[in-house]
Amino acid sequence: MVAKALFLGIDLGGTNTKIALVDRDGVVLERSVIPTRAMRSAQEVLDDIAQEALQLRQRFEARGFKVWAAGIGIPGLIDWKTGVGILLPNFPGKWHGVPVKEWLEKRLGLPVAVINDVRAITLAEKRFGAGKTVNSMVMVAIGTGIGGGVIIDGELYIGKDGSAGEFGHITVEPNGVRCGCGNRGCLEAYASGPAMVAQALRALVQQNDTLIRDLVADDLTRVTPKVIAEAAQKGDSVALEIIERSGAYIGQALSCICVVVNPEMIVIGGGVAQAGELLFESIRKGLRERLFMVPVDTIQFVPAQLGLDAGVIGTATWARERLEKGVIG
Repeated sequence: MVAKALFLGIDLGGTNTKIALVDRDGVVLERSVIPTRAMRSAQEVLDDIAQEALQLRQRFEARGFKVWAAGIGIPGLIDWKTGVGILLPNFPGKWHGVPVKEWLEKRLGLPVAVINDVRAITLAEKRFGAGKTVNSMVMVAIGTGIGGGVIIDGELYIGKDGSAGEFGHITVEPNGVRCGCGNRGCLEAYASGPAMVAQALRALVQQNDTLIRDLVADDLTRVTPKVIAEAAQKGDSVALEIIERSGAYIGQALSCICVVVNPEMIVIGGGVAQAGELLFESIRKGLRERLFMVPVDTIQFVPAQLGLDAGVIGTATWARERLEKGVIG
């Protein structure tokens, strides 16, 4: 490959989609954000993505760069080998059976590699972020849902169908509330952003004295994980209890992962991770209470480093590595 080789990274989100040109060192040269408008059909969404990506490609190739491949991160289940959609729970449009890889390859004129969005973030953090010095790592992204990824012997482990890392669907309460996946008691139903908001709303409805009420000026529609974290950092007991309970559940799930993977590092990302050390300490406490076969103090707990660019860096890197291994192209 030439010195000016670039790769397209696409991070498909329910609200916005990020598209970027990324070099071999994980540096984003240019990025674009377009509205996803997820209510539309899959083909309409992909057509918009392709149009924006082509404009980026054409601009940079006119300046002497060469774009070799594209990667796209999907927020759901997808057959990573065929690039056909299986389940995108937050997209109302029909994505099951949609040949994402085939459609984009035709529109872009490039080899395309498809991957789950959080697996892509995991790869980015391993190659260029928090985990670049370790050989084994677990990534947990806590936001609207809870996803993750696993690094073993320096490589992303995705399993037979690409679904390794669906940590949000580890059962933490066997007879618990119904999760969107159909199971009862999933971690995601107890510790995700919406689960935390639901706990806060229950406290507000019960007239509990909490700073959360003041921060949102009694407008319950403004309650978010960020507001809960702000209240907790100011010592609010209701918010602290929500953070501690969520952290305990995450620690419980991580104890299961750690006895299987035995990672050197756990990387915590996603919007809820903005709660910072309060959440981290709750997770560590939950882990210590459940994990005895692996010394907890030997596991590094660190925040994700790459921020909003992690998705596009990861998908571009996935495309490059698939191309270099001859899997696509």
